[in-house]
Amino acid sequence: MIITVGHTKGGVGKTTVAANLAVCYALDGKKVMMVDADVQSSLMSFRAVRSSNDLLSVSILEPILHVDLQKYEAVFDVVIVDCGGRDASVFRSALSAAAVFLAPFVPSQIDVWSNSDLLKILKEVKVLRPEIQVYMLLNMMQPRTTLAREVKEAIRGYPEDCRVLDSFLCHRVAYKTSFAVGKGVVEYTDPSAAREMRNLYEEVNARAGTR
Repeated sequence: MIITVGHTKGGVGKTTVAANLAVCYALDGKKVMMVDADVQSSLMSFRAVRSSNDLLSVSILEPILHVDLQKYEAVFDVVIVDCGGRDASVFRSALSAAAVFLAPFVPSQIDVWSNSDLLKILKEVKVLRPEIQVYMLLNMMQPRTTLAREVKEAIRGYPEDCRVLDSFLCHRVAYKTSFAVGKGVVEYTDPSAAREMRNLYEEVNARAGTR
């Protein structure tokens, strides 16, 4: 299965989500390949500091992902792609190969506006790839704030084929500190962060029909 984590906007936590999902799959006994399609190469940096050899990684910065990802899919149980924050040929190439597209976004008005642009792109993609599963993920949440409530109201009207996941990730220091030492939060010291990441992992698997 190919899972692309991306958005046309930067700063929404794509790499952190991609790395943590990869760790969850590896700990579940899956053979995982991480594909870094972002010029910042943060996912490759994560792999470089990870002491365990349970994750492989490769950087692909050209719009050939729709070809190369199929080769990796034939060898690995799960291929997780981290895409940079812009609508470019590499982004479209990654979308064209994915079974699941996961779009993290931050609960802010700016991000809600950015989602409108992303939804237009996804509508175009779905014409050619109607089978792709698209999920939006609220990331860096502060659940009991007025802004969080307003954003939840704003996203109620999203189309059924771009569903917002029930799971969400809160704004926690553990995501940054665990990433810096090459660990997922499920391997780290914050039980709340570990619990919400496991919830996300289980929901993605359930919706993708892999469990």
